Amino acid sequence: MLIDLSHPLRDGMSSFPGDPVLSVTSFHTTSSPAKCNVSQVAMGTHQGTHLDAMFHFLDDGKTIDQMPLEWFQGPARMIRVPKTAGDIIDVADLANHEAVLQPGARILLNTGWFREFGSDHFFTEFPSMTQEAARYLASRQLRLIGMDMPTPSKDYVEVHHILLAKEVEMVIVESLANLDALPDDREFMFTGFPLNFAGRDGSPIRAVAQV
Repeated sequence: MLIDLSHPLRDGMSSFPGDPVLSVTSFHTTSSPAKCNVSQVAMGTHQGTHLDAMFHFLDDGKTIDQMPLEWFQGPARMIRVPKTAGDIIDVADLANHEAVLQPGARILLNTGWFREFGSDHFFTEFPSMTQEAARYLASRQLRLIGMDMPTPSKDYVEVHHILLAKEVEMVIVESLANLDALPDDREFMFTGFPLNFAGRDGSPIRAVAQV
């Protein structure tokens, strides 16, 4: 069974504060001279469900097209860390799942915040990972950390530098959806390929789990 972990992209949907607003408009229609439907899309590279390249915060970090394809697909586990608006995610929250936080693992963090997607406070009151928790994840040498928040932390500059650093290079997937549909007790296959933007910092993805 395939489970869609991506939020649909809709014209005018909310973006991270300060980022471009998504615009999807008709460019050609079947009644136009072109006689086909073609849409014009304008958005930021971190719109909706997306992943971050190292270049997002590090000028000498890997860009989307430099990241190995193997990083975006493979066995994964979901861990539940239930949180509400403004809560902190600390080391203890993550250490409870240490058995699955192994080198090379792909981990999807389910706080329940995906249920707030589309609300006015989704981008402002999300659960926030401490810098110490980010350093703990970095020490576990994960391959990928996915989450239902729009960014890992209110300290997003510092935490991204920790997780994207050259000695870590962890793939960060943000704003995942439907995480409650995933099993708690076993692996599943995660796929989340970005668009092949040359020299760029991130990309929306169609994140999918096969369970």
